[in-house]
Amino acid sequence: MGIEEVTKTARTRLCIESGERSWLKDARFTARDISNDTLRLKQDGYNKTEIQREVDRDNFLRNNKCAVVAKALQAWDSYKELLNWWYDQDDTNVGKPSPPATDKKGAYPLVMAHTEGYRLTYNDETGRVAFRVSPKPYKKVKGHLRGRPEDLALIESALTEDEWSLGQAELLYRDGVYYLHVTVKTEIEIPEPEDTDTLVGVDINERNIALTALNRETMDTLGTLVLDYGSVKAERQRYHTITKRCQEYGQYSIHHQIGEKEERYTEWILHRMSRVVVEFAQQFSNPVIVFEDLSGIRDAIKYGTYMNRRLHKLPFHKFEQQVRYKATWNQIPCETVDSPYNSKSCSCCGHRGYRQGRRFRCTNDSCEVQQDHADRNASVNVAWRAWANHAGVDVESVNYRTRKTQPFVRKVSLSGSGRSVNRPSSSREIASRGVLSA
Repeated sequence: MGIEEVTKTARTRLCIESGERSWLKDARFTARDISNDTLRLKQDGYNKTEIQREVDRDNFLRNNKCAVVAKALQAWDSYKELLNWWYDQDDTNVGKPSPPATDKKGAYPLVMAHTEGYRLTYNDETGRVAFRVSPKPYKKVKGHLRGRPEDLALIESALTEDEWSLGQAELLYRDGVYYLHVTVKTEIEIPEPEDTDTLVGVDINERNIALTALNRETMDTLGTLVLDYGSVKAERQRYHTITKRCQEYGQYSIHHQIGEKEERYTEWILHRMSRVVVEFAQQFSNPVIVFEDLSGIRDAIKYGTYMNRRLHKLPFHKFEQQVRYKATWNQIPCETVDSPYNSKSCSCCGHRGYRQGRRFRCTNDSCEVQQDHADRNASVNVAWRAWANHAGVDVESVNYRTRKTQPFVRKVSLSGSGRSVNRPSSSREIASRGVLSA
């Protein structure tokens, strides 16, 4: 068993009972100004200490100011990492990362530390979580929190149990309602990958994410699911076209708005996909989620300017991080295996075959598998490599791997189209489609 510290965000809304809402509005706009000034000064070469001194505001809590500055500098560090990656590319036409905007419009989240910028308390008699927010020195807004039972339960655990704690919170405003997003921390025991009963292989490519669950003892297939997220690629191409045209006409303000919309859409899709992966794994006994090692995959892809830009913008790493984050909260371990020829090797006999679009063909005449869904075949290989690593088996020396016939692929999209579709299916409903019935 391994112990990991994990964090989760509880999303709640404020029911204000005392204090002025205008104080919260002023604090959010001041936080925006501090964030803009922080990024501007950082670009001019100021260090963190100098920035903290330059962005002081008389009518703003100093602890809140430090939290806002730290959030802005974190955005700058993320930009520098992307920029360093861009400089290392052979083809710099992929698209140079843009620095964080120093002219943000509208309100900005007010970042606060617990017991300093905000305080939460649990009332046993009413069963409510009371809040106190300090948007300005000697000004306090009080009330209680409302939200989903699971979010309130997280906060209650952080207030009443020693193993839990509260971190920073962000105050946001949307459609006339104030929201408080609270970070909750705790430690969770995670089983070792080699002690699990089910191997869930994950194959990621530019359009599909394939999942296959294998029983560790019998290597029987327990479930198989292919998620189609081609809408991400299509939307990113559409936003790229709009952005390019805006740049040609000097409309850079629209360019920033488009970039934010693209990022929000991609984040929404990634969260839905990561939930499906974890909920798919949860349906099996003691699972481990296995990823293929994609480090260096971008350097190996050289298809020209158009294809390089399309593939390099796909958020493979971010998706894997979100799956790992959600899996950890559900006490599901994750691991990574080597990825050479996973898409071109037969999951039954191990013979090197070839792909035709989404179809894999085995060229071994003695193998009973003539063809299979290429992405599902790769996900089986990913799960099998994890078994081979734990068993100390040489991958290249084994002829027989899994069952000779695989079940039918359940392929689903994360969103529907047409008049009969009112809303996307829930992630749990999607995950259940890939489980084989007894």
